[in-house]
Amino acid sequence: MTGPHPLDPFTVLGVEHTLDLDESALERRYLALSRECHPDHHRARDTTDCIAVLQRAADINDAWRILKDPWERARAVLELRAPGVIERTKTLDPEFLLAAMDEAEAVATANAAERPALRARLTAAVQQRFVELRAALQRGDVTAAAVAWQQAKYHNKALHDLGAAS
Repeated sequence: MTGPHPLDPFTVLGVEHTLDLDESALERRYLALSRECHPDHHRARDTTDCIAVLQRAADINDAWRILKDPWERARAVLELRAPGVIERTKTLDPEFLLAAMDEAEAVATANAAERPALRARLTAAVQQRFVELRAALQRGDVTAAAVAWQQAKYHNKALHDLGAAS
């Protein structure tokens, strides 16, 4: 989960503005657009055209990077629906943050025997946050969806740290 998205990746790739995209169709769309913008197809063009083609290729690659990752796709949906919502929801409930600190400590101190159960618990927490995010979007509550996205960052970080410790 990275920084803000300056472009609408859904429009760039010509796909529906939704959290739930068919990933194989998305990849096919990306590959088709990438082929269209390949420099070999635009050799005879002037410098201005070449720059435009290169910019289009960069936009396609950026859109692909965002949309292929469900969490980055979620961030894009959130920011398109309510610009700035990610920044506005950075401050999380202190109770959640205490639990996240306990989670991080559990990851830091887990021995080899404890790691599989901890990994399963963290994976379930990440999946639950995505379910909450989707449900909040379906009921039109972008703020609640963004909070779920923010909370997922903590669980994903703990999962990453657990993987690094293995």
